[in-house]
Amino acid sequence: MQQNYIISLTSTPARFEFIEPALKSLLAQTIKPERVILYINRHYARYPDWDGTLPDVPEGVEVKIVDEDYGPATKLLPALKEYWGQDKEILFLDDDQVYKPFLAERFFRAREKHPDACISTSGMDDYDTPDNAPRAFYPRPRSLRNWRITDVGFQIKMLWRDVKSIFADKAIPEPTRRLVLRPGYADGFEGFGGVLVRPTFFAEEVFDIPEFAKPVDDVWLSGHAMRKGHPAWIIGGYLEPVLEAQMLETHKNENALHRSVFNNKDRDVSNSEVVRYFQEKYQIWL
Repeated sequence: MQQNYIISLTSTPARFEFIEPALKSLLAQTIKPERVILYINRHYARYPDWDGTLPDVPEGVEVKIVDEDYGPATKLLPALKEYWGQDKEILFLDDDQVYKPFLAERFFRAREKHPDACISTSGMDDYDTPDNAPRAFYPRPRSLRNWRITDVGFQIKMLWRDVKSIFADKAIPEPTRRLVLRPGYADGFEGFGGVLVRPTFFAEEVFDIPEFAKPVDDVWLSGHAMRKGHPAWIIGGYLEPVLEAQMLETHKNENALHRSVFNNKDRDVSNSEVVRYFQEKYQIWL
């Protein structure tokens, strides 16, 4: 299966020294990308003392400097701008995961059946409506999440992992697990496991991120795709191999975005603000 696509991601100075495993896993995809591009901001609001030193990357990875600070959406927006108006497939991901070599292959198999969807491995829970009114419309079928707490097989593996860690006297990474029981649509995608989109899925307003939306790129990007008729399709289920990536330690430390607080608001509060923005301005997710 030959596909013309690029891989796009970003990073931050606090994580530069740890990103090599993620980059190598992207270069090792069974369907080779045309380019793997690591977009780096010229300046970072969160790292004002950064001296401009760029990360060392494996051969085959391009490092491109961008002037605009899109926040975490830098993993996609510069690539959208570079390929604007083109029917180019862009797979964007996070920098703190080691990805399965067949990930892109599974995305493109799903693309054959869902040519106009944003393909992802993880979806967000259904968004609440204002005043918790009943939803008028859901794209169906809906994806079904495999909750960590009720995943018996995973919990057994975790117990075995803990036992091995004790006898080995060292930390052993968590086993990966199946995130999705049934593929289907979701209100939004989560970018950490990868999302496959095209520039034609978005309008130019996607680049005009208000400050309150910058910390929560997944809702911002999902909303702009959804309003143009490109919902999130979540792949997975028991007919798929396990697609979850192996999380690096940087996903769990204090520099991880999902642990951050912006303007005294945690991620859930910021997500809700952006959902309300799209509900009021574009009448989606209602």
